[in-house]
Amino acid sequence: MALDNRAKRFLVQNPLGRILLMPFRFATAFGHRALSAGDLTWSATLPAACDTVVGISHSGTSGATVRALRLARAAGMKTVAVTSQPSSPLADSADAVQLVPTLRVEETVPCAGHVMLAQGVAAVCGVDTAPIGAALAGVLDGVRDLVGAQLAELPPAAPAAVSVLSLPELRGGADFWVLKLIEACGLAARNVPLEESGHVDYFIGPQAHLTLQLLGSQGRPRFDRLAEALRSTGQSVRQVDLSGLVAAGTPDAWLVRDLATAVAGTWLAHGAAARWGRPPFRGGAVNMDAGHIKLDV
Repeated sequence: MALDNRAKRFLVQNPLGRILLMPFRFATAFGHRALSAGDLTWSATLPAACDTVVGISHSGTSGATVRALRLARAAGMKTVAVTSQPSSPLADSADAVQLVPTLRVEETVPCAGHVMLAQGVAAVCGVDTAPIGAALAGVLDGVRDLVGAQLAELPPAAPAAVSVLSLPELRGGADFWVLKLIEACGLAARNVPLEESGHVDYFIGPQAHLTLQLLGSQGRPRFDRLAEALRSTGQSVRQVDLSGLVAAGTPDAWLVRDLATAVAGTWLAHGAAARWGRPPFRGGAVNMDAGHIKLDV
């Protein structure tokens, strides 16, 4: 994926940590800040010590994201769009555009758009994304095996709610797991920092609750101790070990693992929906035109 020359120029001219990206959390690995476009738009407040805003929208028509870029531009900030639509309102609101491909794939629970936009964000951050696709493809068999094993151990009936626990190394992936669980299963789901869960989650009950712990390279003893405490209160806890999905020597292994984690969460959510008899997107009961978030002016 080539980095647009103007986007590259802004990256070089602006110090690391001065670029704001929305909403991909792994941008924080480069020292950038990831904030909700709606926080900027609906509060009409731009963050301090920021001179460039990067808006992310596959369609380029997400209302809050377009308005956030317009707000930043009016304030004299530089703006960059990451989108698949070069003639979209988002692109028109940006000084530079990082294009990502539009993948023509059939998906029941979508993930391809996230994979492409994530690589677009990485490109703006200076990563050579050319080898990422092949590296991701190389780990998908392992992802499939991991998901299959987890599905076999899920409770036979849907829980009342799901918590996804993580440390920062997998927090972006955990965000995506929560979104896919909501879309596919129609359940309340949340992403909880590991230690925050340790402070409060053993009070949850008596309704059935599922906790998914996303395990990386860090904090394993703390995950184990908390899993024991949660199980003692009657909760179902599944530990999902993602640490071995990507070989340590893989270029930008952390990025490949982040994308593989997103794919794993999508496949697990789809499989869980089938296991629990909960059709994705509530079987068509939800209007999927997303008109409530699209740009209307």
